[in-house]
Amino acid sequence: MLLGLQAGAHQLPFIPVIGFLGTDYMKIRDDFKVVKDPYSGEDYVVVPPIIPDVAVIHGLKGDRSGGVTVLGARNDRLLATAARKTIAVVEELVEPGEVLPGLQEVYVAPVHIDAVVVAPGGAHPTECPGRYEIDAGHIMTYLTAAKDEASFQNYLETYITGPADHEAYLKKVGFRTPDAT
Repeated sequence: MLLGLQAGAHQLPFIPVIGFLGTDYMKIRDDFKVVKDPYSGEDYVVVPPIIPDVAVIHGLKGDRSGGVTVLGARNDRLLATAARKTIAVVEELVEPGEVLPGLQEVYVAPVHIDAVVVAPGGAHPTECPGRYEIDAGHIMTYLTAAKDEASFQNYLETYITGPADHEAYLKKVGFRTPDAT
């Protein structure tokens, strides 16, 4: 998948991958093709680009021009680059000079971001490194609910369609932003 996104990000028609020759992938993926390397003459499997219509990434901070800092998630930058449109959900809005990354952070340039949405707690139930940890209890609630249709519908009504807004959702799951503690 990452190589498909890489092809999409670089606007390539395909990208070679290693390890698929002779596997069942070639039986179930008719969009995977075999080409001959013009340099070595060896056969390689190539996969098509992945170009999402819309990507949603989560960042620690963002600015009004679309610059976003994410913590350690280099794949988010790849996803944003490959997508036609990207929405960045950030924990806080900062001035443009404050969005530049430190050593453990990754910068996603404004050219790849179409909208910045400020939503503290927006990564819940997953983590936002440096802000809050994964909510393993809520993930277990989700996994349990996902086992059958009726339970999953109840989960959707309780946590997704039921709360009036993001703040109501956070209250429902008992989440407190670090600023609120």
